[in-house]
Amino acid sequence: MRRGQLLSFDAMLSLVIVILILGMIISTSSALKDDITTMLGWYERANIGDNMLDIVVKNPGTPGNWESDPSNLVYLGLENSRYPNTIDYLKIEALNKAVNDNDPTIRSALANLSMGKDFTLGFYLTRVEIIGNVTVIPPQIEGSVELTEGRHFSLTTRPGYAYGLSIVVPWASPLREDFPGVGNIQYVMNMSAGEIFTFKITEDVNVVYSIPAGQAAGGPKEIVTIPAGSTVYVRVDSGWLPIGWTPLENGGYQLWLPYHREGLEVSTTWDGVIWWGQQGGVYSTNLTIRYIYATKVVDADYNMTMINGTFVEDSSIIRTSMNRSPWITYTERRVPMTKMIYNRSYTVTPNGLPKELYVGSIYTPIPDYMALKVGFNDTGYIVMVAWMRGTNISGYSVLAAYKASVDSNIQLIINQTINGKTYVKSYTSGSPDYVIVQWKEFLTQIKQGESLDIYVWVYEMRDIDQVEITDLNGIKTIMKPQASLAVLKLWVWDDS
Repeated sequence: MRRGQLLSFDAMLSLVIVILILGMIISTSSALKDDITTMLGWYERANIGDNMLDIVVKNPGTPGNWESDPSNLVYLGLENSRYPNTIDYLKIEALNKAVNDNDPTIRSALANLSMGKDFTLGFYLTRVEIIGNVTVIPPQIEGSVELTEGRHFSLTTRPGYAYGLSIVVPWASPLREDFPGVGNIQYVMNMSAGEIFTFKITEDVNVVYSIPAGQAAGGPKEIVTIPAGSTVYVRVDSGWLPIGWTPLENGGYQLWLPYHREGLEVSTTWDGVIWWGQQGGVYSTNLTIRYIYATKVVDADYNMTMINGTFVEDSSIIRTSMNRSPWITYTERRVPMTKMIYNRSYTVTPNGLPKELYVGSIYTPIPDYMALKVGFNDTGYIVMVAWMRGTNISGYSVLAAYKASVDSNIQLIINQTINGKTYVKSYTSGSPDYVIVQWKEFLTQIKQGESLDIYVWVYEMRDIDQVEITDLNGIKTIMKPQASLAVLKLWVWDDS
């Protein structure tokens, strides 16, 4: 080192090396910082969709029943509180309605959920789709006989009292096993006031009854012939009427009307009416009901898009916004969904048909006292359709309720196909304003330990402005939500 020299050569070389190292460290640090920032941004983008869907499907929200009043929502979630690990169809519907109403609470919750990013969330749900036509032919009444208590009467193929002879019919409804019969009569049903018994005849049948009331069986009588092919209705207004019946191997029935004890004619203890005519019918040969899994659904059942904190429906605006974003992520989630639709009563109009009324799973045999009431005042008809799938059951049921005139009683026909077999049932109301049918007759009966998934729609209304549908005695108490698959598809981008 020379005089006046501040640093030696070695020291200067060391300083240069230190400066170079510091520069490299600073450069590397900046690069690492940029890489880390880029990585964090990528990680955020890559996981935002999963995070959003995790939050939506894995918690019920706060409060847990927010779907009853979305304005009270604190924290969004779709999980069914009673059935963990499933999402609730009613919450999906409530969310969609709130989005359509531009609810500020829901808007804020979704903006927070997406951390200010733009997104489209689509719900693709398993559904039962019904399309096609139902043909309804109202019945034609061709004759009637009024009977009063004390008259001797019978239905027979002979021009005299039956005295233990039966008639053979292809179908009859309803048939109950109220009492055991005797001899070749297997069962006895006891019809009481307000009940109607219906059957179809394939040969001429005579209504034989004594005149005047109280006359002995051997005295004057009147005979009215009902032609083959007619549907016969027997209505009990008061008292009781025993009917004997035995099922036949060909699916038909033998009827003893009235029931004869050991071949002896029994005088009536009832007031009522027998009338007959062409049955009419409801035909569903062009009706198609399909169960479509969520994975096969092309168009979303519900779609909601938020751009810069605002709900947007215009597809062109959505596409333009996505094109401006430097990145777009897509996330899909397949989750179980629980669905149950029920109201005790509905007021239905012709707008927006078909309309879902009841959806769920029946888990126990349907009691006799549970029934469906259909009421309207106009002359016309209403068609309801029920789809059923159960432990050992697959099929559908088409119900037509119709009214021929303002003062006439409402009549009802059910055409049912269960496991490939078709059944036809007819009922007549005692009122011009409504008709009541047992749920087990409109749907079908199940055994203990079995279950039955159901969808019930009002499908068509002809010349009727309004109909009241009422569940009597609470079928909801034997229903639980129906489980199916839902697919949630989420696109997230940043058009800030």
